Amino acid sequence: MKNKITLIALSIFAVLTASAQVGIGTTNPQESLHIAGNTSTIRVDGLNSENNNKNLGGTAKYNVLVDANGNLSLGDLSGEVVSESGISSPVVVQTTANSGLNSSELYQKNFTLTQRALVVITYYISIDYEGYDGVSKIDDGRAKIAHNYFYIGNGTTADTSKAYGMTSSVYSNSNCDTATGYVYNSRSTTISLEAGTYSVHLNGAVYGGDLTADAAFRATFGDLDRIDIQAIYL
Repeated sequence: MKNKITLIALSIFAVLTASAQVGIGTTNPQESLHIAGNTSTIRVDGLNSENNNKNLGGTAKYNVLVDANGNLSLGDLSGEVVSESGISSPVVVQTTANSGLNSSELYQKNFTLTQRALVVITYYISIDYEGYDGVSKIDDGRAKIAHNYFYIGNGTTADTSKAYGMTSSVYSNSNCDTATGYVYNSRSTTISLEAGTYSVHLNGAVYGGDLTADAAFRATFGDLDRIDIQAIYL
């Protein structure tokens, strides 16, 4: 009988101990683990610079992430994801024959995020305006418009439901057949994205200043260009 009473007492004690709240620096813990004090800290050796290659040591601080299961880990460092020329060879986009709107994809650039981030996408691109035949210079005095913008895709296909980074340049020349040189479009846009693989699809579009055949023209995009993608991990 005595052994049974002892066993019951030990069982009750084990249950109470298992469900008890633990306090460090306090005798009245409010959570399962309660660390009191205005200078309290927690140390996890698995997150230090000796044991974790995402911790580069020094005086820098690193983001600690928690997943859906409550597991802690160090996040990746923010920084440059892509910085390079996007166009291997220039792309020519012509208006329609009567100077209407035409557009074309100029390049696609893929990138991968390891966690949720604010992504800063910056591009600049040169534009050379010419007559519709690619030989004659523009001298009709009408406004010629070149647009640039990009779509975000899944690494293969662009989602064309929303365009980002729209910017335009306007060119006009009258009574002069020797006007040459580049015009530049550039834009920087910040987008919030979850972890995954994405693609930037930069497009160029041209539109004439009047719906007449002699207003038609062409633009050569990308003799000089650059795309920079930066990830600010959250």
